[in-house]
Formats: sequence, structure tokens, C-alpha cells
Amino acid sequence: MVAMLRSRDWSLTSLGSPSTWPETLRLQLNICFESAFPIAVWWGPELIQFYNDGYRPILGATKHPQAFGRPARETWPDIWPTIGAMVEQVVHQGIAVKGEDMPLVLERNGYPELCHFTFSYSPIRAVTGQINGMFTAAVETSERVQFERRQAFQLTLADKLRGLSATDDIIATVTELLCRHFHVARAYFAEVDDAQATFHIPTQWTENADLPRLPARGNIADFGPYLLKTLAQAQAVVVEDIRTDPHFCDFAGSFEALAIRSMVIVPLIRDGRIRGNLNLVHTSARKWTAEDLAVVTDVTQRMWEALERARAEEALRTSNRLKDEFLAMLAHELRNPLAPIGAAANLLQMGGLDEARVRQTSQIIGRQVRHMTSLVDDLLDVSRVTRGLVELSIERLDIRHIVADAIEQVTPLMRERRHHFALELAPDAPVVMGDKNRLVQVLSNLLNNAAKYTPEGGRILLRTEVRDTGILLHVADNGIGMAPALAARAFDLFTQAERSSDRSLGGLGLGLALVKSIVELHGGTVTCASPGRDKGSTFTVQLPCMAQEAAAATEQALDTGKEAAAGAGLRIMVVDDNVDAATILQMLLQAAGHEVSVEHSAHRALERIAADPPQVFLLDIGLPDIDGNELARRLRAHPGTSAAVLIAVTGYGQDQDRARTTAAGFDHHLVKPVDIEKLFGILAGKAPHTFRLSSTSACLE
Repeated sequence: MVAMLRSRDWSLTSLGSPSTWPETLRLQLNICFESAFPIAVWWGPELIQFYNDGYRPILGATKHPQAFGRPARETWPDIWPTIGAMVEQVVHQGIAVKGEDMPLVLERNGYPELCHFTFSYSPIRAVTGQINGMFTAAVETSERVQFERRQAFQLTLADKLRGLSATDDIIATVTELLCRHFHVARAYFAEVDDAQATFHIPTQWTENADLPRLPARGNIADFGPYLLKTLAQAQAVVVEDIRTDPHFCDFAGSFEALAIRSMVIVPLIRDGRIRGNLNLVHTSARKWTAEDLAVVTDVTQRMWEALERARAEEALRTSNRLKDEFLAMLAHELRNPLAPIGAAANLLQMGGLDEARVRQTSQIIGRQVRHMTSLVDDLLDVSRVTRGLVELSIERLDIRHIVADAIEQVTPLMRERRHHFALELAPDAPVVMGDKNRLVQVLSNLLNNAAKYTPEGGRILLRTEVRDTGILLHVADNGIGMAPALAARAFDLFTQAERSSDRSLGGLGLGLALVKSIVELHGGTVTCASPGRDKGSTFTVQLPCMAQEAAAATEQALDTGKEAAAGAGLRIMVVDDNVDAATILQMLLQAAGHEVSVEHSAHRALERIAADPPQVFLLDIGLPDIDGNELARRLRAHPGTSAAVLIAVTGYGQDQDRARTTAAGFDHHLVKPVDIEKLFGILAGKAPHTFRLSSTSACLE
């Protein structure tokens, strides 16, 4: 700077030749140029600037060397509104001023830049006391201040996020803090569907209400192909000026319509796919530093962790709420049949009833027991659903028979509600391999839901469609429909529609979860669609069609099942420590023409078989002395009963329970309360053999 001073022709300036400069100025310049500290001297009415080499970085590339020898006000128009009053105080009032870590936005490198300085302004006086200029000593503290601000920002961010549980609150808090920290126009988070190349902005925050509002949804292609391509590669996009950036200048109009001139976009990648991005944008060109990018990247990760935590907590709260609602409704459903059963039992105990009244009472008990059994079966199915295991009895099926049986079950409800039901069957009659009862359960469940959630006089359509990929079963209605949030989780466990106090709507929330499990076990899929509330719903089940050769082979495999029991007139022993249950079962079997004996302990049963070995044993598993599985092993080992038919009659119905009875030597496993028709079918030798259907093929295991 001394060399520049000496090479300048000062005679052309208001200061004149250096030989005419006053001694005071010469002294101040000597101090300035000899100092290693950043120093500037502003001299005369125009405040002509002199400065040393240490001061040059403060000026930057756009202000130096033009500032040397020019009025200070011409050099610092960007900050004069801030420092002008301080300068006036020094040169006109003779009062020294200082600033500590003062923030100033300088345009010293071609872009606005937030800087911080600690400095002092002192008057330069002549011998007479007259103020002739100003002496400036300054040091830039930007790096230290920004480091401290960054630490404070991160602590504040962590503290704020810790107390938030709603995703919108998390996003709003993060974007607000980013805006304030970087002094930018706007920050926002966008969720990305990379497959569809679309974005969704769930919430946005800005201090400037005059800025155009960002679109809630849009196509990424509107902002150029480079954007999605770069973000998908887990690389941040940093743009100092949209107008001059080669990747975005052709799309500058799309950005500037949203008041975006410069930006930093950090992608969020999970499992190799872009899930979203955090955007920091400004209305004017701006230089982004590596430190800026590091901060935004760190905040992106923190925000996503907070979002995942909030979503997990919300899912847990929802799960607990649904569970509580389910248990309350289950208690209601179980109390309903218990009331008439209890009343019927009291009535029978009173005696003196004629045969018609006894028959009517027993019919009531039977109906209510069947209802409770259905509830318990659904609950047991839920356990299998959660583990992906549902046992199927496989056979070759004409889909029309499944449709007919399902319609028959739901017709009374549709008639009661005066629905207009339409059936559209495809001309072809495809063959599926599966469990008829389960598939009827699937279709009747969907039809029942349609009837339940469609107001009286509404329309219900069942349509079948045959494609190369399989057969489609469409159940459509013009009922209450579903909100998007409910449609998205319609097949989740315990999901229920809104209920009225009389339970005319709503349910246990098990049906559709079972539908999904059963359909998937058959190698199919089920979907739900609804345009919205009061606009109806459509459920579509897709099942694979069987090739004729595969169907024939499978049917032959089913026919090879060995019949497990003989017909009527069998010698049967019932072993159960529940006296009432054993007695009722004995009466039923005797009424069917069988010779039935009853024992309430395993040891007594073993003592009895020596005299007259039964042909069939119905064994409870939870016996007090020897459990039913051990009793079965001993019966198999006994010469007189080794070939007998062993039937487990138990309250245990899980897969592991069935595996234990099979290993113990049982031929059949029946769950209490016993399905009498199934039991009679076994005894008559007409029970279908049970296979397990693979979820990915039609093979039999």
C-alpha cells in the first residue's frame, strides 16, 4: 500500500501533492502503514481513504484497490445507513465510538455477505484541536462469531426439537430457525416421490408475507432435469445465482416466479432412494460457503431423526388407541350373547317348561354360542395373521360357487336395508385352488361391509373379471366412502370406521385384516379405493387362476387323503375333566347312534381300554394327571388301541398346539367349542384332508 501511495498522482485530487500534506496526516499515515493491525485513515471533508495491507481483506475484491484515495461514502454505500451516524459523531462532535462484533452485510466479493467486526473510530485533531479526519482500527471477527452462533443455533435446535411431537411442528420449527440463522427469505422441507418425480411441501414458514406461496405439490421436472438427477445421487445442489448457473438458467423463470434467486438443497436419502430435501432459498444472489452447506446437511439429518421419532410415537399412540377401542368393543360384543345365554340358563333351572319352550331356549343358546364362537375364531385368526399363518383346506373351486355362497350369506342384510344389488359375472368360469370357506369368508366380509356402510336404498355391485394375471372380484358401493387417511390403512389390524352409539356402523376392526391375510395366502392381492367421504368405496380382490393341468394334479392330490374314521355305530371314549362338557358331548354322540363312554382322568381311561378298547378317542389336552398328548402316545403304544382314531378336543388352537398333537399321534385336532358337523364328518369318514397352501404357488405341502 506504501508503493501504491507513492505511485499515485495526488496532484489531481483535492488533497494535492503529498509535499503539501499537513504533518498531522503524515504522522497518521506513518502509524497506519507501519502497523500490522488493520488500520484505515479517512481524511478531510470528503473522508478520503488510506489503509494498510492488513485492511485490504476487509474491503474484498470488489472494493480494493478502487477504494484507495476515494471518499469513504462512495466505498461503503451498502453499510453507510448503519455506520454513517457513527462517523458523523466522530468527525463533527469529536466523540470516539467503538463496535464489538457488529454485524454488517457487505458486498465486497460480488454478493451480500454477513460479516462481523470489532472496531474503533477516533477523531484526528490538528494542533489547534480542529478535527481533520478519522482514525479506524478494525478486526474482522466473522469466523469466531459465526462459530459461536452455529453452536448456539445447534443447541437451540436440539432443545426445540426435544419437546415437539407433531411432524408439522418439527418442520416449521426447523425452517424458522434456519431462516433466522442464515438471514434468508425462506426455508422449507419437501417430500419427494422419486418414482413419480413429484414433490410435496407439507408446511412452510417465512417472515415475509409478501413472498409468493410455494405450491403444496408439483412436478420436479418444472425446475430442470439436473435437480432430481443430482439429488438422487445424494449430492447437494448449491446455486449462487439462478440466472447465471448453467444448470438452471433455462428454468430461471420457474424459480423466480417463487422469488428464488439462490439456493441450497440437501437431499435426504434412505434405502438408496430420495425421500425428501431441505431447501434454503434467498431472493437475491448469494455466496454459499462450505460451512453453510455443512450446517444445512447436519440440520437435515437432525430433522429427519426427529420426524421419524415423532411418527413412531404417533404410530404407537394410534396403535394403543385402536387397541383400547377394540378391547372396549370386544367386551361389548361378548356381553351381548352372554346376556341371553345367562337368562336361558336361569329359565332352564326353574323347571316346568314344556318341550316347545325348552326347544326355543336351547335354540337361543345355540345361536348365541355360535356368535361367540365366531368372535373367538376371528381373534384366533388375528394371531395367525400377525405371524402370516392361516391354515387352509385346499380344493379345486369354481369361482361362481364362491360368489353364490357369499351372496347367500349377505342377502338377508341387504334385503333388510333395501339395497339394490347387481351381479356381473364374467362369461368364463376360471378355476382357483383354495379353501372354499376362507374365500367365501373373504367375499362375504367385503359384501357385508358394503351393506353395512351403504345407507338404505343404496347400490352394491359385485363384478368378476378374468385377465391373464388372474381373476378380479370387484365389490363397489355408493355408501359413506372413506377419507384418504382411512383408505390408506383400511387393512391394518383394529382399523374401524366411525361408529354411532347404537353400533350401526363400525366393528371390531378385524375383518379386512383377515381378508388381506387370506387373499395373500392364496397368492392374491386386495386393494381399497374411495374418492372420499360419501362417495362410495371399491374393494378389488385378485386371485391367480389355475391352469387346467395344475388344477387336475392338485385335485388328484386332495383325493388321495386317507379317510380317518369309520361310520356310525362306533365305540367312542370321551376323556375330559370338564364334567359338563364331557356329558354334553356324550349325549350328542349317543343321539347319533354311537356307543360312548366317558372318563375324567387319563389314568381311568388307560384302565378301561384293557377290557373293551374303543375305536375312537376324543381327548382333552389339559387333563389334570397326564396331559392329552402323553395319553395319546400311550394309546398308540398299546396293542389294543394302536390303530384307533385319536381326536384332540381342546381349547388350544395355535399352530404350535396342532404341531404337538400331530407329533403325539393324533389324527385330528378340533378346537372347543367343537364344530359338531365337522366331528360327525370325521366319524363318518367324510372330512377333507387338510393341506397348507404356499402363498407364492399352487403347490401342496
